[in-house]
Amino acid sequence: MGDDPDQAVSEVLRRGADVLIPCGSSASVAAKRQTSTIPIVFLNVGDPMAMGLVESLSRPGRNATGFSDILAELSGKLVDLARELSKSQMTVGYLWHTAWPDGQNRYQATEQAAQVVGMKLRSKGIADIAELDSALTAMKQNGSTTLIVQPSPFTYGQRGRIIASAMNHGLATIYAFPIAAREGAVIAYGPDYLHMYRRAPLYVDRILKGTKPADLPVERPAKVEFLINLQAAKTLGIEVPLSLLVRADELLE
Repeated sequence: MGDDPDQAVSEVLRRGADVLIPCGSSASVAAKRQTSTIPIVFLNVGDPMAMGLVESLSRPGRNATGFSDILAELSGKLVDLARELSKSQMTVGYLWHTAWPDGQNRYQATEQAAQVVGMKLRSKGIADIAELDSALTAMKQNGSTTLIVQPSPFTYGQRGRIIASAMNHGLATIYAFPIAAREGAVIAYGPDYLHMYRRAPLYVDRILKGTKPADLPVERPAKVEFLINLQAAKTLGIEVPLSLLVRADELLE
């Protein structure tokens, strides 16, 4: 929807849209803020209830429904994967986006998950990609060998630079977007987005035929994918534990 979600939503509404299909939390909240009558089918929203988009997942109750990507719930799982990959190393890096409204919440959830398993989270928040190299240098100097990258629109869009820079710093990246493993992240664990995008047109079709968004439950991912890039691990000199290899949906060589 562009760099300014509110402006983009306003423009679409001026053109007389029958249904809004925002992608991501910022665009979805902007859409909900600007209309309480035009149906909204949102995509890739981590916690639609917390953001006020719906009253409940089973009965949205308003003019919005759609698809949650559950990324807000994966903090603990990403920490567990980092712990297994790092073996005896109890320090893990965490890169997060300070300019994103949900960034602080997801950082705190990850920090709590790390404390539960006795790991030390060496976090660095950045507002701009220009701060990336200095953040990764600091984490490496603090003893991190593994880097959890916070799932956010920023880290998704900048994943190429983040993965490359982490590799140059000797850091194994763990991402929550499956595509990242195909692009050099050592581990990716996240929802199957293709399934979500295939389901979305069905919701739009039902709404255009008269079904109210309030009567269509918010759908969660049918599958979470776990990919390991063995070539990236080899480049970093990492031996991936068998406990991870046997659970992976796909091993990339």
